[in-house]
Amino acid sequence: MPRNKISKCHICSVFFDSERKLQHHIDENHRMTEDMTVTTLEAEKIVQDILSTKYDDDDYEKILAISIINKNRGKTLAAKSRQSFKKAFGEVISEGDRYGRTLAIAIATLSVVNEVRDIFGEPQAIVTIHEHCKLMLLPMPSYDIVVGLVVERSADVDNDRIANRIERLVVSTISLEKGL
Repeated sequence: MPRNKISKCHICSVFFDSERKLQHHIDENHRMTEDMTVTTLEAEKIVQDILSTKYDDDDYEKILAISIINKNRGKTLAAKSRQSFKKAFGEVISEGDRYGRTLAIAIATLSVVNEVRDIFGEPQAIVTIHEHCKLMLLPMPSYDIVVGLVVERSADVDNDRIANRIERLVVSTISLEKGL
């Protein structure tokens, strides 16, 4: 039985009366057709942009650390954390390789989630809740990356606001860097 569902593009906020039309819209209007593999320099810029962009609702301050990982190679392209992350967690998780490896393990979770993609659709984010924080994985298959975030435990990651803002920042940063 077909589902009648109104879908909203999380990039440009246009509404569609079916998921198929939404997917077609995204493919035609937002997917880049040339080589969109993110370079280390682009990833570093994205990380910096995410940590420095300010919003009215203070969500940006709730992002404690970020890592951008090449999904295919499992390599950390860029990672950075706020002073509040270092204060809360110490140097137990260092920026770069160790943090990236930890998130790379989480990518394995993404592959498990992808097993049910045909039933539930593409995963938009994977969130795990821990004692003092939340971890969030944002797969971005168009760019062969996964954005990993450590956010404050109080952050509202269920309303898609953080994920959508980060996706828009990634798209705009890559478009600027590649001259699109």
